[in-house]
Amino acid sequence: MSEDNKKLTDQLVQAILPKLKGLTEKNAKKVLNETEKSITSVVKKYSKLIAEQEKEKAKAKHKAEKDAKKKAEKAAKKKEKEAKKLAKAKLLAALIAKESPAKPKAPATATKAKPRARTPKAKK
Repeated sequence: MSEDNKKLTDQLVQAILPKLKGLTEKNAKKVLNETEKSITSVVKKYSKLIAEQEKEKAKAKHKAEKDAKKKAEKAAKKKEKEAKKLAKAKLLAALIAKESPAKPKAPATATKAKPRARTPKAKK
């Protein structure tokens, strides 16, 4: 038994035994032995339950950290996907902008060709 458990057992025994008065020496020894056994059992169970609670807390904390990590990764992936989408849209916009000026325009200074005068065809 650990030292903390021994201290707790001694404290409980000292708190309980003075309340049990009026026994013969033989019966007092029996009560003392039974009390120490019972209190030792109670202290062991108490320590076990405390340890289980600490494990559960650690497990819950680990799970919360894991969930937070998953959420952060998911958010990072979403952000990366949005960034890729935005980069693709910018590239597409840049390509469209480059293609527009490349289309040939009619020169503004060029003169229009005059229509030829029609000559009537001779009949046979």
